[in-house]
Amino acid sequence: MTASLRYPFASIGGGDYLDRGAGGQIFVISKRVVFKCPTEFHNPAPSQEEEMEESAAKIAHEKSMHELLMKHPHPNIVRCILCVPEGFFMERMERTLRTRIKQYSAGHVPSNRTKARWITQIASALSWIEGLVTCGHILLTANENIRLADFDTSVKIGKELEAATEPFVKLGEDFETPMAGPISERFALGSCIYTIRFGHIPLDGLDPPDRVQKPYENELPSTENDVEFGDVTARCWQGQYASISAAYDDIKARCDGLGYDTESFSDVSGV
Repeated sequence: MTASLRYPFASIGGGDYLDRGAGGQIFVISKRVVFKCPTEFHNPAPSQEEEMEESAAKIAHEKSMHELLMKHPHPNIVRCILCVPEGFFMERMERTLRTRIKQYSAGHVPSNRTKARWITQIASALSWIEGLVTCGHILLTANENIRLADFDTSVKIGKELEAATEPFVKLGEDFETPMAGPISERFALGSCIYTIRFGHIPLDGLDPPDRVQKPYENELPSTENDVEFGDVTARCWQGQYASISAAYDDIKARCDGLGYDTESFSDVSGV
């Protein structure tokens, strides 16, 4: 018999399907709510059985993260509404930051103030979650405020990262993934800042193998043309901040010096 996707509830069907990744699948519940659950199949093939086991483990881990975050919420981390045995309900976002940045090329470039708000909100939220952060794991509300999401690969400090997406991770000498901690977080933050400011990922003109090799050799693009945050990006890449909190404090001070109202950056009500 042919394998087919299994839906978590009888009330959910193919028309409610929104997205699917290594961590599971997402279904639309309403304009404001989605449901994330493990990927499951009817009549799975052997390879699909392995995918189901991996997906179930990832969703269980992500659910445990959300249960913790529900007790200790952050305004720039996606909000989980309810955890149930089948998965969890969470707020629905407008788009990913990556999708928004792709619109730069069509002339839809945000103001420097908006870019500064994104950078500040990302740095503020990063201290809550250890693990890989890329622009694909960062969502935007309808009012273009940041929400970090996708915590199925988040790990404790000192544990090896479970995922490595170039050029947001600097691999080791033998191309092993680094340990989670301030160094990996700062490097990822630097690459996020660069992408926001320049409208493309670092080293975007290179093939993926070269994008892996160049950071290891400390050959990263110049940030001199970014007068507002270029120095922050370089310092993140070079590991010159003692912590993400130190990077956040520097970012906030620079925003204040540029005349941006950083207090308003934390006002994410009505989204």
